[in-house]
Amino acid sequence: MMDIPAEAKAMIGVETRLHYQVTERDITRFAQAIGDTNPLYHDAEFAKKSKYGSIIAPPLFCQMFAYSDTPANELAPDGSPKEIDVPLPTTKVLGGGSSFEVGETIRAGDTITVVKKIHDIYTKQGRSGLLYFVLMDNLWTNQKNEMVAHEVATYIHR
Repeated sequence: MMDIPAEAKAMIGVETRLHYQVTERDITRFAQAIGDTNPLYHDAEFAKKSKYGSIIAPPLFCQMFAYSDTPANELAPDGSPKEIDVPLPTTKVLGGGSSFEVGETIRAGDTITVVKKIHDIYTKQGRSGLLYFVLMDNLWTNQKNEMVAHEVATYIHR
């Protein structure tokens, strides 16, 4: 881990847990926000007759629980979430892509827990200088401890 500050290295493997109670309103508003008109996400009568028996959440719904609510004045200068605010000698953070796996269906009434941790930090030399790659592991589970989603996201600090 060449050129990675000790304070940043110390963050690798440290878990943060966030908990959320899902409401039907959350699901409906998320579906509206992404423009998804599937009646499984907003029509209780339609959803009741489906194999699910109730309104369910769209596959990427849990992404809205990826970061804690933070006042704008407490965010990093570039506006990035606190969870990816790693003490590195950089000024900007860019999303570098992610792999996302969907598990069990999310329903209103579920309690979702997201466990976040930095999986790794490494460097590469870029044209504009040293780039720091931060791999964030996010695991969402429901109240039955069933995986509803898993993501490994890469953030590039420069």
